[in-house]
Amino acid sequence: MEELRLPSDGTCEWAGMGSYNLISPDSSKIIDLIYAGEPPHGDSYHVLKVNGKKVPGFAWGCLFGFSTDSRYLVFSWMEKLFERKTMVLDCNQEKYFILPEYIHSFIVNWPFIKENKGESSYVFSGSEQWLSL
Repeated sequence: MEELRLPSDGTCEWAGMGSYNLISPDSSKIIDLIYAGEPPHGDSYHVLKVNGKKVPGFAWGCLFGFSTDSRYLVFSWMEKLFERKTMVLDCNQEKYFILPEYIHSFIVNWPFIKENKGESSYVFSGSEQWLSL
């Protein structure tokens, strides 16, 4: 697997068309991104594992970004083939939240996730219903 250290400033980095170990900015977390396939037209999709646990659905081989404290991983996700949503994964508590609106390219500045060069954003209020892995 190729190693890819994600940026420490909350920006996102592309990973796809192969298997990767995504390394958090502080090196405390290694996320397994395992190539699973490709749709007829589009990015690759992957199995994603955190702390050895499989995350439900599939991660798109797309953009991945960590919060500056290396706790939250944000990425394109699909529950079933082929849709796109944005998942926020709390790597410390092994739980996840699906944003109500898809955000492709983003900056994570916790508790804000803002579209890079766009209007879309999400601000975490603390009332979100997180799901356990």
